[in-house]
Amino acid sequence: MKIKAIGFDIGGTLVNYNKPLSWSVSYRDAIKFMCEENCLEFSDDRFNIAKEVLEKYNTRINPREKEVTSDIIFGEIFEKWNESKDKIYKAKKAFYTFFQRETNLYEDARKLLEYCEENNILCAVYTDVAYGMDDEFSLKDIIEFEKYINLKLTSENVGYRKPNKKGFEVMLEKFNCKPEEMLYIGDEQKDILGPKSIGMLSVLINREKKEKNYNQDYTVASLLEVIDIIRSL
Repeated sequence: MKIKAIGFDIGGTLVNYNKPLSWSVSYRDAIKFMCEENCLEFSDDRFNIAKEVLEKYNTRINPREKEVTSDIIFGEIFEKWNESKDKIYKAKKAFYTFFQRETNLYEDARKLLEYCEENNILCAVYTDVAYGMDDEFSLKDIIEFEKYINLKLTSENVGYRKPNKKGFEVMLEKFNCKPEEMLYIGDEQKDILGPKSIGMLSVLINREKKEKNYNQDYTVASLLEVIDIIRSL
């Protein structure tokens, strides 16, 4: 069996965000930044309204399978704020930018991507976005290494969040691969359940080396170990 393609989660797998998985701890600072950048009034009342809406759509608090667009989420905030919805685009851009300011590509990720390019292994990214983040914003995180990426999928353009099988099926179809010819690598349980639901090989990247058993096919502490997996197959 030969591995023809690899799918990657982004955050915690390829890119280090230097932020907690749940953005809720930074809501106040992010909303304040969003308002300051767009000359919008900021107050405790406005913050509490926005916080309530964001928590409603926070998948760490309220998991969902079908994705919700950013226009729905921020439209709800702006409606409750009695603000014009023509300000939503710039506002959500500022909100997302707040959380994307400290990102960097893991060095082992760069080396694995280079290996894939040298060995004609196709690469995809498939990630769940936060708060319906548009591809225009979320895919900025891969600009540094997008030359290695043959397919860019997000829950926003797929319409479903992991572990729903839809995005994994799209990868196989686009790459014309059988499930056993493709690996998917991620750092969370949903990154294992999704590929396994269609027979795709699953790899858990466990950089912290904590006890994590999601019935994954392989566990690695560094993405460089994936090269050995590819060679062994």
